[in-house]
Formats: sequence, structure tokens, C-alpha cells
Amino acid sequence: MSSSKPVRIKSITEGHRLSGLPKPHHPLISIVDCADLKGNSSVTAAVFDFYMISLKRGCDKLIYGQQRYDFDEGVMAFIAPGQILRGEEGAHHRT
Repeated sequence: MSSSKPVRIKSITEGHRLSGLPKPHHPLISIVDCADLKGNSSVTAAVFDFYMISLKRGCDKLIYGQQRYDFDEGVMAFIAPGQILRGEEGAHHRT
């Protein structure tokens, strides 16, 4: 697990910018295809200032709270403001 400080993402617009995506069409809601993400791959942890719902198939191993989860078969995650989401270093996306 990385000991680096999580990146704080304060808005959906900032999340798009950090992920290499164009500005969202609306500042309060966005749907993103993870295949379009081109952001900073050195970011291994993030804390969001907004709610996020994520539906992914075949994704990385993730650390949520103090627990490591294996989401190889997919996941639907609900992240509340202030929660930290960490990806495992060295993990790779499956397509």
C-alpha cells in the first residue's frame, strides 16, 4: 500500500481535468467511460469532495477503508465525500 498523501479532488470538473478528459457537460453530474481516462498514472489514492458511483468490470485491486478487495469480476462502488480510495501499486487494468 502506498504511503503517499491522497490527492483531493474538489469537483467533477477537477476530476475530469486530472483524468485527461474534456470539461463535463454539467458541473454536478458526469458519466465517464474508464477507457477514456488519460490522467496522471502516478496518483494511487484520491479523496473526493462529492459523491461518486462507479460501475467497472475487470478492474484493479482496490483498498477501501482498511480492507483490500479483489474486484477481478467487477464492482459497483458508492463513494461518499471525504472517503479515500486507493488503487494497489503495480496493479493493471483488464479490458
